[in-house]
Amino acid sequence: MSASTPPEITPIEREQRLYERVADKILTLIEDGAWRPGDRLPPERELAQGFGVSRTVVREAVKVLEARGILESITGSGVYVRGPDSSLVSQSLQTYLQLLPDENTEFKIAEIRRVLEGEIAALAALRATPEQRRELQTIYAEMQHYAGSARTLADLDFRFHLALAHATHNDLFSVLLTPLMEQLREYFLVNWDNYGGPLEPVFEQHKAILDAVCSGDAEGARRAMIEHLAFSEKLMRERVAEKARTRA
Repeated sequence: MSASTPPEITPIEREQRLYERVADKILTLIEDGAWRPGDRLPPERELAQGFGVSRTVVREAVKVLEARGILESITGSGVYVRGPDSSLVSQSLQTYLQLLPDENTEFKIAEIRRVLEGEIAALAALRATPEQRRELQTIYAEMQHYAGSARTLADLDFRFHLALAHATHNDLFSVLLTPLMEQLREYFLVNWDNYGGPLEPVFEQHKAILDAVCSGDAEGARRAMIEHLAFSEKLMRERVAEKARTRA
């Protein structure tokens, strides 16, 4: 081989560890309905005999599936199949966002929110129950009542957006939105704490969303939400620019 000819590099095939193969088999059985959420798995000895492996291998496989939130060990009782837990997905996404080495993460989240929450508002207008509409009205009334407390306003603002997600009756919206909002929670507080302008325009934006949702106006709710998020992003960019000037 000449010096100018690059060597052919191919992936190295790694044989899957035995406990990983057992974990995959258990997961397949769960997916196929052999064991359902709440069911107790057979004893460790029985699983080891069935899979033709040692009890140590079964124990390691169970640990893998416990870490993934699929199984749960209860001392003195056994190993059980867990039901779907959306919080695990939200926590994983939130951890990912927290570890991103990107100073523009907040702006990327803002872009996603424009797409996600516009549709959330529209669907909430079509699907919200009377109780959920009353909840949104209550949150908005509390925002007006606590106009002098930035921290309380930030928490209520947070609740308002999540209540809209719940009103879509699509759990995936809440699963996706919660970690995004958690990552921006500090900005909620900073924006409310340092917002120097009158509060009326901010309240009017929330009222426009609320009115559209309560009247079943999907397009109006989408438009009002996008306008509100554009305003929030503008405040965020101003805050970042101000911080940069302070450091300079």
